[in-house]
Amino acid sequence: MVDIYAQHQALYGRVQVPDHVPPELVTDFDYLHPAGMEEGDVYTAWKRLHDGPDIVWTPCNGGHWIVTRGEDIRFVQENFEIFSHEVFTIPRGSSPIRMPPLTVDPPLHARYRAILNPFFTPSRVSRMREDAVALTRNLIEQIKPQGKCEFVNDFARVMPVTMFLGIVDLPLDQREQFVEWGVTFMTATDSKVKLGAQEKVVAYLQKVLDERAANPGDDLLSRIAGWRKNSRFQGDYEVIGMAVLVFFGGLDTVANMLSFITRYLAQNRHQRQRLIDEPAIIPKATEEFLRRFGLSNTGRLILRDLEYKGATFRKDEMVMVPISMSSMDDRLYDRPMEIDFDRNPEHNTFGNGPHKCVGSPLARAEIQVFLEEWLKAMPDFRLDPERPPVTHSGSVNGVDSLPLVWDV
Repeated sequence: MVDIYAQHQALYGRVQVPDHVPPELVTDFDYLHPAGMEEGDVYTAWKRLHDGPDIVWTPCNGGHWIVTRGEDIRFVQENFEIFSHEVFTIPRGSSPIRMPPLTVDPPLHARYRAILNPFFTPSRVSRMREDAVALTRNLIEQIKPQGKCEFVNDFARVMPVTMFLGIVDLPLDQREQFVEWGVTFMTATDSKVKLGAQEKVVAYLQKVLDERAANPGDDLLSRIAGWRKNSRFQGDYEVIGMAVLVFFGGLDTVANMLSFITRYLAQNRHQRQRLIDEPAIIPKATEEFLRRFGLSNTGRLILRDLEYKGATFRKDEMVMVPISMSSMDDRLYDRPMEIDFDRNPEHNTFGNGPHKCVGSPLARAEIQVFLEEWLKAMPDFRLDPERPPVTHSGSVNGVDSLPLVWDV
């Protein structure tokens, strides 16, 4: 019997350098465990790639290209005719589920995207913002008297995830289980563990979709289930794939962004005080935080041979598009590693082109609500000196733990 887990794990191995890759472009970079992570910061570990060529090839994780500069990241993002979203995980084959609209390129992409768009309109986000304010205040009331918290699990994986569960109408009492599945899928490098988490999510959502098809509500999963018999879907596998995409996206992205922002503010009292003294700059500060803490490190499938800036891309190879590398590019930004609330940052943290994140309006609103409410109620907080933060790299950069303390 073929061991599918063993086959899957083999994808993460090292490969020989192809003949068409010049030696000067080869670097031994494992995006799951980049050198320098032991120093405690995922971004400084990635930033080291800027010391080398703009485009590199690594033999790790099945072998793939990496574009490291903002200009080239945008080029790959916008030229979907060459760099397809059909395969977005590295190594190729590490996520066997097709997840529209993420894994579908234009023009077909638009028909899937239209299913999600109504849930993130400005008017809908405005109504959800009120819920986010009430929820944030309630959480702070619970946390503040304790004089300490582990921010990731006590807040970051509660507020935005609770908001998301309302959109899809999933039970709040299962939030911790959902988060565990999502974190495991995003961070595990052991094949059996990663695929096991995905299988649990698929099984759970399949049952939910069956129930919503029979008894639909006004939630997002009901809308997805309602399109099950529509010709725009090629089969049930695309319906479940879209549900899985929504599930993982809703559980992870904002939680990690809030955690990176809070880690920074805990270490930079003067910047924190400025946001307290000048709350009107919070929307602008939100964009600067989004620029600085790019999260996704996704792949693209190369559809045809291409000579580009000294690199020979071959059909069916993979190229990684690490958003944070654009954010840290000193050719795009003056002092890119610094947070500057006075700059007017144009960033691609939510992507460029047709695959720009559909949930970005809600993410911005949740970040702004957090900054407004947390800083108003908790102006002085700092890192726990006994327990340093822990970050990780992967398909999404994230924070595993962030212990904070403050005076009560």
